[in-house]
Amino acid sequence: MGGGFVEQLTATLFSIGWRDVLDIAVVAYIVYRGLLLLQGTRGSSVIRGLLVVLLLLWLSSGLPTLNWMLAQLVLPGVIALVVIFQPELRTALERLGRAGMLGVSFSRVEADTTQRVINEIVDATEEMSGRRIGALVVLQRESGLMDITRTGKTLNARVSVDALVTIFYPNTPLHDGAVVIRDDVIVAAGCVLPHSEQPGLSVATGMRHRAALGLSERTDAVAVVVSEETGAVSLAVDGNLSPDLERTELAERLNRLFEAPEELNRLVFWRR
Repeated sequence: MGGGFVEQLTATLFSIGWRDVLDIAVVAYIVYRGLLLLQGTRGSSVIRGLLVVLLLLWLSSGLPTLNWMLAQLVLPGVIALVVIFQPELRTALERLGRAGMLGVSFSRVEADTTQRVINEIVDATEEMSGRRIGALVVLQRESGLMDITRTGKTLNARVSVDALVTIFYPNTPLHDGAVVIRDDVIVAAGCVLPHSEQPGLSVATGMRHRAALGLSERTDAVAVVVSEETGAVSLAVDGNLSPDLERTELAERLNRLFEAPEELNRLVFWRR
């Protein structure tokens, strides 16, 4: 019996052609990108619930009444996903039209835009650091941040030094939350972030730093923090906090994270 199984497995493997491999690879990539899009949004719980329903639907194939009841839940679940992820789906389609199916941009404009945004953020961070203006700037990457932007005020403004400094200026309506940037747009300001639950955090770690760490632990977003007390600049990514960064270090790290071309003149000299 074991020999028959081995022969059947061997025959199956030899019957797989390059089209089957391509088909599996494309589906796996689509699922991977979809999971990245879902990460950090409340729709992830809807996905888990829908998967549970599908599993129960498959297991209850011999129970017609239960199977029918579960089948009625599938369509509303799919509709709920479409409604919840309407902004993310629109953004994904825009990126697809701009960058192609593999997410690789063949346009120089995209790289230039990324570099401009990084320069504006670094310049704004430098100015706020010198003036002891506390700030928390979140740069979205692959993970969806719709749940975060919903907690703040929608702006959809172009990223600029003046806009960022104005938002975080003390006693302004939106200064006490986080700014979320997607591509070259300030999507929302005054956003509330989840705080880190790392047990080893120092008691001296400020609330902005805890919020930046908390978001970086749950998503792939990048958070830049300016301390109101000291003016020190920190960078949170992948659950790690890099404190006391100089302008050059911050710019270089952001360039690496977003694969933007480096402009050495702007990295070496401070903006006057």
